[in-house]
Amino acid sequence: MSEQSRKLTKATKVQECIREDIIGGFYAPGDRLQMEALKERYGVGYSPLREALSRLVSMGLVEMEEQCGFSVAPQTLEELHDLYNMRAYIEARALELSIRHGDDSWEADVVANWHCFSKYLDPKRNMNIVSNEWERLQKNFFYALVKGCQSPWLLRIHNLLYDQASRYRNICIAKYKNNEKSLHKYIKEMQQLVDAVLSRDVETTIRLSRINWDNTVKVIAKSLQARLKK
Repeated sequence: MSEQSRKLTKATKVQECIREDIIGGFYAPGDRLQMEALKERYGVGYSPLREALSRLVSMGLVEMEEQCGFSVAPQTLEELHDLYNMRAYIEARALELSIRHGDDSWEADVVANWHCFSKYLDPKRNMNIVSNEWERLQKNFFYALVKGCQSPWLLRIHNLLYDQASRYRNICIAKYKNNEKSLHKYIKEMQQLVDAVLSRDVETTIRLSRINWDNTVKVIAKSLQARLKK
């Protein structure tokens, strides 16, 4: 492997580590990302760190200012609503196409991913829900719902928006991961969505999906408003 390839590999690994730390809340919105502290935490040199941070800038998770270095991108109510409106719009189209074009294999994948996700969220089965695992299983589940759409570009946009929303969504996950009543309510709502999808009921699926988005945004916005007032 060439020296350039090794640097790019290191950059990719540290990019994912920093991304997970931002999404998981290790770094708060607006925090300065000091190079010396990053070197010590991630065990890499300046070159892969700069490459990783530049990629995160293009993803919207990090900001860069001349003479000031890098910092974690701020969170705003305006971005929250804009982001989730776009997600709801894209997901509605992807769900509609998946229901119309998805085959038996797609249905089986939806069922399998929902089984894994709902089992993990069930307080009777799991008393120690971890945010990162919730995030991983939820992403797999939502991707399974829409991947029958047969549009690679639609799926790319769906995944991009999903990743952009991760640090907002983590506010909701952190708030409710240990709330048994909220978990049961969420499982019930998602089961209704799955039932509508498997019944190929486009109208009900999109209506339930929209309700889920609206409820999620309300929860995140309330927590975000409280944080911004501090």
